[in-house]
Amino acid sequence: MDISSLPYFTPLVKDYISRFDSSAIHNFFDLSPRAPHEQFRKIIDRRLLRERSLPAEHRNTVVDSIRNLHASLNGLTDAAEHNLELLRKPQTMAVVTGQQTGILGGPLYTFYKTYSAIQLAKSLSAKYEGFAFVPVFWIETEDHDLEEISSVHVLGAEGQVESVKYVPSELRNDPSPVWRKQAGPTKLEETALNEFFEGLQAKLPKTEFSDRVQDLLRQLYSPGRSFSEAFAAMLLQYFGDDGLLLVDANSNELKALGKELFHKEIETSPLLSEKIVLQSVQLEEAYHAQVKPRALNLFYINDDGERLAIVEREKTADATERIFFLRGTRKTFTLAELLATVDEHPERFSPNVVMRPLFQDSLLPTAAYVAGPGEIAYFAQFRAAYEWTESLPMPLIHPRFSATIIEERLERVFTKFHVTAEDVLSEAHGRNTALFDALIDTELIPKFEAAITEIDTTLEDLRDTVKKADATLDGALTSLKGKLLTSLRDFKDKTLAAERKRHSTAKAQLDKLLAAILPSGELQERELSLVYYLNKYGLTFTQTLKQLIAPIALDFQEHHVVHLAQGVTQKGMEPGNFAETRTSSEVAPLSAVHEAEK
Repeated sequence: MDISSLPYFTPLVKDYISRFDSSAIHNFFDLSPRAPHEQFRKIIDRRLLRERSLPAEHRNTVVDSIRNLHASLNGLTDAAEHNLELLRKPQTMAVVTGQQTGILGGPLYTFYKTYSAIQLAKSLSAKYEGFAFVPVFWIETEDHDLEEISSVHVLGAEGQVESVKYVPSELRNDPSPVWRKQAGPTKLEETALNEFFEGLQAKLPKTEFSDRVQDLLRQLYSPGRSFSEAFAAMLLQYFGDDGLLLVDANSNELKALGKELFHKEIETSPLLSEKIVLQSVQLEEAYHAQVKPRALNLFYINDDGERLAIVEREKTADATERIFFLRGTRKTFTLAELLATVDEHPERFSPNVVMRPLFQDSLLPTAAYVAGPGEIAYFAQFRAAYEWTESLPMPLIHPRFSATIIEERLERVFTKFHVTAEDVLSEAHGRNTALFDALIDTELIPKFEAAITEIDTTLEDLRDTVKKADATLDGALTSLKGKLLTSLRDFKDKTLAAERKRHSTAKAQLDKLLAAILPSGELQERELSLVYYLNKYGLTFTQTLKQLIAPIALDFQEHHVVHLAQGVTQKGMEPGNFAETRTSSEVAPLSAVHEAEK
């Protein structure tokens, strides 16, 4: 399905993906997402100039940091080692993507965007002779939105959407305090984990794979590990053999490489924000602005691990120097003191959403970034930010793969009600009242509509006669007509509700259908966890999913409807062990259905 036909994407994203050259969106990016060879080659050349200006130890520090992270998680696969060695070479570029450390990997789109980066790196390596491209996942450990990353959504035994939340001890008794700590480094606690996994086990349907999946998840998310370590371990479980490289920039050695960038932001603030605001004003003439920059786009991490905004105090008439303070505290810095702290303790400084891509691309030789819809929107504001750096080229922004998985059980419901996945996806926000109305007595709705039309017409025919009798009654007639038609429409709704109630079994089936395709009224990829499918089909489902989407992973103009083959059953998906990377020979041939435009 053409993404531009779906109600779940903003006009900005639709124009970027489908109408780049013919819409206003081209004013905010250097490159189309389908940039021709020679245009993308300019990005490569600009990156090469940047890389040659850096000391050799810069890239070695980055590679060593990645290697150490993989080694700490026993994730140094042969493919990862190969890509690490490639990354040491100046002619190697990075295809980057990233995400917050959502528990159990977050929604399905984390899997999709990661695999998109892997496939894009392969494609570019084959296309640009003399260069190599490696996939890199930037683990966003520094964000402090614990609420956003601590829940997982699955389908329960009855097909309904279920939510399970991890609650740390600090918030167990009193959830009211605002969480200010970096979420990624937060350590996982045994009691909270046990409650989380017991809740998950209770919500998921019991299958022959449930125990094995639970064992693996508990291995990955074990007490004492941080959110970011567990998230990284899960990514390596899924993509270690694909050569995915993981970056956790929340480390002393990588933060030290960001000193120059941090200095520039502090010394020139609010110049960066002003440039972004000017671009955002232009953007909002046609679209929306996704993010609002701060005057100073860095946070400070205090001794308690809290991530606090750095704010410059307004200058008074007699002020002789710039003074900064940490919001919510009495801690202050002069400009010289703040810059000295950057030099001595760069790990204390944390980029916000505006500074993060600049920091990321100052560390990595980024040629392309695989972005979700929200990220595409904020990159539309950031071309001015890259210009502010004076040295970083803005990468190609490549939209991630987007899809809805259709299980075999849903096919029978489609057949019964003579609808398709496209029918369900096309109606805004999953209301799909049309599906229910198809069950109703075929004469009921037309008869009501005919009655409404007849009453409307009859009363209008009376209008001239009434006005001749008394002109002041014209308004009363309009009021009477409104009341009669409103009452009749309300009665129609009650009658339809009663008719729908007669079809309670069908309603339950359709509810399950909607929950699977549009859980909570959102696209499946934004809500459901991959864990639901692992529990149902076994641990090798990740390999099955890769096989299904590999041929279409870089086709970002479509929202793909991916049908699980008939042979993808619980028996057919029986996994061997946690490290097994093959699909059982019992599985029927797999295929992905790339649906035509509606």
